[in-house]
Amino acid sequence: MSHVVGRLGAFALVLAGTFGTAYAVGERLPGHTHSTQDGHTHAGTGMSTPVPPGFESGGYQLVTDHAHAGMATFHLRDEAGSDVTEFTEAHGSLLHVVVIRPDLSDFQHVHPTIRDDGSWDVMLPAPGQWHLVFDSTPTGAPGPVVVSANIDDETPVATVPLPPADDTVDVAGLVVTRDGFTFSVANADGSMLMGLEPYLGQAAHLVAMRQGDLAYTHLHPSEGMTGMFMFGTGITEAGTYRLFLQFGYQGDVLTVPFTVVVP
Repeated sequence: MSHVVGRLGAFALVLAGTFGTAYAVGERLPGHTHSTQDGHTHAGTGMSTPVPPGFESGGYQLVTDHAHAGMATFHLRDEAGSDVTEFTEAHGSLLHVVVIRPDLSDFQHVHPTIRDDGSWDVMLPAPGQWHLVFDSTPTGAPGPVVVSANIDDETPVATVPLPPADDTVDVAGLVVTRDGFTFSVANADGSMLMGLEPYLGQAAHLVAMRQGDLAYTHLHPSEGMTGMFMFGTGITEAGTYRLFLQFGYQGDVLTVPFTVVVP
């Protein structure tokens, strides 16, 4: 592994981007520091318009402090050139980070701790090229600030073709079915569904990444029946998207991917 660490010590960073495949158990819910209610309701709300990648948004700028040995450190700078140190919780966390391959495989949704100086670390799952999306609300900002960065240590990684569109995914003994931007969850054996739990203060989260320009969307469902997550009209901008539906189930966070073409 020493040669990998050596290569990771010389990251090439590009602060804008262009350019899947499995279900995952992301985190454990019991004792989970992000599973508290945020006191807000998000009835079918969120970013219905995809946000294109970039290192500046609303007067805020993403600053890369350093990147080496499989880890990168970042912070935000405001319009006045001061480092941002105070954030307001949104979507159940102070900071949401999406770590994903540019081909939309190997997705992770993590929530790094923000230090007193406003900086945070992101661990990279493996060598190669990664696209990072940072979603936060600096205190006093009128809304969420979404910025992004690309990291590439020049390690060759084979491109994973985007899986074909499929409206049904089997995971962890469950069948998840998509109808537009409504998702139904049922037990594969037909028994009564039990064990669904909130994640980050919501019944579910839907993170979407658009193929090609890597535009980002984060949606929350409206109130609905148990086992049904309704995201309203969802995304209306045309494109091919990789959707990652996340919800709590029996103490775990399940991530269920879908490929969706919006005409």
